[in-house]
Amino acid sequence: MSTLTNGTYEKYGVRYATLTLTDGDYALTVTPEKGGMATSFTKAGEEYLWLRDKNFESTDRPRCGIPILFPSCSKPDNGVHIFDGAAYPMEVHGFADLLPWQVKKADDTAIELTLAPNGLTKFVYPFDFLLTMRYTLEGPTATLALTVENTGAKVLPFSVGFHPYFGVSKLENVSFAIDAATCSEDAKGEQPAAVQPITLTRKEGSADSIRLLTGVKTPMVMTDAGNGHKVTVAFDQDVFGKGVLWQQDAESFVCMEPWNGWANSVNEAGKHEELNPGESKTFTWSVTIG
Repeated sequence: MSTLTNGTYEKYGVRYATLTLTDGDYALTVTPEKGGMATSFTKAGEEYLWLRDKNFESTDRPRCGIPILFPSCSKPDNGVHIFDGAAYPMEVHGFADLLPWQVKKADDTAIELTLAPNGLTKFVYPFDFLLTMRYTLEGPTATLALTVENTGAKVLPFSVGFHPYFGVSKLENVSFAIDAATCSEDAKGEQPAAVQPITLTRKEGSADSIRLLTGVKTPMVMTDAGNGHKVTVAFDQDVFGKGVLWQQDAESFVCMEPWNGWANSVNEAGKHEELNPGESKTFTWSVTIG
């Protein structure tokens, strides 16, 4: 059984309260004020997540840890969602990763955080909702469950995803065991069948390396021959049918991400989630390190 401890992250003049679940050699740390995200996952003190301090400590979008993506994944066409004929600006990956979350419950069994609408969210997303993020730890496996509840009077349209950053020695050392129907570098148009093995390599002249996957079967597994790390991302295929592999040149991370929508999905009928008033839905996945 895990044990909860309270802590503090303090560096470069900023200070955040942290919550950590520990089970044997394994420890999962969550920072509620920073988008409610997990910011550390260690085995015997060895870090498996990647945290870019200067980014984490700023007000910029967090490109580190495990950001929560809501109400969209990536950036919609022209940077807007269209609701009732009106255009609402939306940044890449929505806003859940930019806002402080409230602690609903924190004990040895789980960490639960909530996020409700405010003036900022209503300006870009004119809906009422309640998000509840639940973290648990059992040995090497951290389970993350996001519940979306429609607390308003109209249908709630959205997509969800997660953007875990895993520390690696270098991209050339990383290999994947992933079964997917398609694999490409662009979500637009007809998607090519995935070729095995799926790889993530640097593209000449590009700052990023990306693979967009559909029909992904659980789990997705990443192994680093340089540091000996193995990371397994498991999920419900009926909920997270899409996956993303991403790496940015000159940075020591690889993202292996479960998504359930693409950039423009919220604007496209039948390609996003919808909840009627009073309904809720939970999206659960896990990370196992070894």
